[in-house]
Amino acid sequence: MKLKKSENVEEKGVKNTPAKSKKNKPVPVTNYFLFDFVKVTGAIPTLLFFRPKIIYAYGKKAANVKGGMLVSSNHIGFADPIILNCVFYKRRLHSLAMTELYSSPLRKWFFDRMHCIPVDRKNFTMRSLHQVNYYLAKEKAVAIFPEGQINPDRQTDVKAFKSGVILMALKNDKPILPIYIVKRKKWYNRQIVVVGKPFNVKDVCGKIPSVDQLNRASELLHESEVELMNFYNANYKNKGEI
Repeated sequence: MKLKKSENVEEKGVKNTPAKSKKNKPVPVTNYFLFDFVKVTGAIPTLLFFRPKIIYAYGKKAANVKGGMLVSSNHIGFADPIILNCVFYKRRLHSLAMTELYSSPLRKWFFDRMHCIPVDRKNFTMRSLHQVNYYLAKEKAVAIFPEGQINPDRQTDVKAFKSGVILMALKNDKPILPIYIVKRKKWYNRQIVVVGKPFNVKDVCGKIPSVDQLNRASELLHESEVELMNFYNANYKNKGEI
């Protein structure tokens, strides 16, 4: 039976629900006061502890990306987002954070205002994807760790990547900037970070790629970070840089 415009839907026993659910839509915090406060007040102790040395494998100009971008890095520890903020000290970097960090209301309040993006490592949700899309649409930088988990191996390796970063970059038509964080042998060694050059997914697989093309793009991104690792090992590792 068709309902007339004048009829009340609820009276007919039909729930008046919106066509599209907003359950998975992100509600990001737009205030950057706490983010900027922590970044400014923590700058000096962070720089003193890490004493970061940034190496641009293809030159600093090549790594200068304006507007929205995905920063793809290997994952060696919980301090990786802090290290990446040392590299992008002139920008606000939004990082993906595992949902385990949101274990209490206070932690959730803090990480939300630090503009972290909660992500379930075992079950990546559309909510996380929507939030990444939101920041990229606002021309922000988003840090992601495609290895999916912290790599505990102290040897020089980079684990195989998950393809999520490729899909995010393709959907938003944003470049990916690969970065390799060198694991320090001792806590007092300088923290070295090797920065590559932008990686454009559409240049590799076009606007409407096949599954094989997406997998190939993921492999190429992984290879680009391995190249940064090899660049560091060949040019700096044995020259007293750490």
